[in-house]
Amino acid sequence: MSKNNIKVEIASPEQIDALKELTKLLVEGLGQDFEPKRFDWGIRRRLFDPLQRHGILIATDERTGDVVGMIIAELRIDPFGKSEGYIKQFFLKNDYRGHGIGHQLLQQALGHLKKIQVEKVKVNIREEAKRAAKLYERMNFEKKYEVLELDLEEDYPDK
Repeated sequence: MSKNNIKVEIASPEQIDALKELTKLLVEGLGQDFEPKRFDWGIRRRLFDPLQRHGILIATDERTGDVVGMIIAELRIDPFGKSEGYIKQFFLKNDYRGHGIGHQLLQQALGHLKKIQVEKVKVNIREEAKRAAKLYERMNFEKKYEVLELDLEEDYPDK
């Protein structure tokens, strides 16, 4: 396996099925249910937005033609009017991890955000994604805060 066989490019609408497969693997790997309607709405909104679509990047193994990874880098505006980048849905198939491909995807996503003049980039990392945290640290991301979550339906039922 070599990252030389991997091509990273902007995703096209023709690759929705591959993006759906990767998103399903990502979501289910985190122990959640994949919601096809939510995926369709979110990906179509991004793929057809001229500013956002360049932040959807895929990694393809040129030997097999398989899409093996993806990252979504979004533009957001914070409450104070500053532009923020946000990394979402970063996923790489297991067999392709540890070969620099994730670094390549993240680097190109950051390049896209810099090109559109984003000032800061944020990412939320789940407890289950410790390996990804190490990649972000190597790319000079710093931990600024922690997010705590409470499921009101499960952990705080009506009395």
